[in-house]
Amino acid sequence: MTYIASISSFYSDACITYATLSVAYFALSRNAPFSYQSAVWKRVLFGVLAGLAVLYLNQSRLLLTGNIYYSFAMIPMILVLFFGGAVSGIVCYLVNFGFNGGFTLDNLFIGSIILPLLLSGVWRKKSNRVFYLTIGIIALYRIAVVCSLVNFRELWLDILLYQAASALCLAICYHALSFKERHINAFFSMRSKATTDSLTHINNRASVDYKMMLQHAQRESCGLMLLDLDNFKQVNDTYGHLAGDGVLASVGAILKDCVRDEDFVGRYGGEEFMVITTSYEPQHIAAVAERIRSRVEGFDFITESGEAIRLTISIGTSLYLAGMSVEKAIEMTDEALYDAKHEGKNRVVSSRLMLLSQLGKRFSPMAAKKS
Repeated sequence: MTYIASISSFYSDACITYATLSVAYFALSRNAPFSYQSAVWKRVLFGVLAGLAVLYLNQSRLLLTGNIYYSFAMIPMILVLFFGGAVSGIVCYLVNFGFNGGFTLDNLFIGSIILPLLLSGVWRKKSNRVFYLTIGIIALYRIAVVCSLVNFRELWLDILLYQAASALCLAICYHALSFKERHINAFFSMRSKATTDSLTHINNRASVDYKMMLQHAQRESCGLMLLDLDNFKQVNDTYGHLAGDGVLASVGAILKDCVRDEDFVGRYGGEEFMVITTSYEPQHIAAVAERIRSRVEGFDFITESGEAIRLTISIGTSLYLAGMSVEKAIEMTDEALYDAKHEGKNRVVSSRLMLLSQLGKRFSPMAAKKS
């Protein structure tokens, strides 16, 4: 029987589908869980890889008549729609369309199935109920179309069994990918809780210490800032700790807004914060510090009762140079912050090391390569 000849490829087709999508999903979740909200290039790449799986699956077909056949090629297309959204689904379809005949009856038939899924946005409503309803409707639609083209009485067993095998493959891959998705999301959630300060939503003290350890281990120079809110105790005493928490959260948001994406912002303890910049140019560090100081000074912190609080911040800046002690670098930054406090607050003070910018360049790995 035609079906019996084709079923031998079921296992390998299911493995190819799951392996391709699973590895792609895992690789694209390196820094954050992959989803339909991920960066566009990630969703495009997910669609391309799924499209390659489609091209492979097109080689295994259940021939019903001379030009009517079944294949598992639609399985990756449906799965990428659920896990990667519209962009991934469209890219996957276009790969198949471009390399598998273009405007053929088969591609138009696949398009007639993919289009309603795109319009309904199944990736936003992803659940077991929606998934099984979707594949059930698709199965009935495919059976109805095929029955209008072939003699159903002669081929009913092949049609029904192959459709059941296709649905089973879809279900296995869907639940396996959902399992992986849940565990990846749980991993990033736990990592976030372990490394993020729950009040300010920036890096916590453990993350700051780890970041400095990395800088030391990788021998990478960087800029350092220690920042301390001036007269913060008065805020807690006058407006209460809830207002103080709101101030700290707002300062965390200001810090993230004032630095570049590659820079590091963390809460060092209490009302103290640390910024680690990838640039160790004193002029750049001083400019960022002054930008932060100015933003905090001009910001109205609004309490729940609607009162506006004005605060200032003192900042000490310094450098960590490759090879030096982390403790010494932080100590010098702390001394600069101490000087800023005792010179009248609301100011930026640089450490002694900041005056030696050429020393920083000479100790950097980039300068060593140039020399």
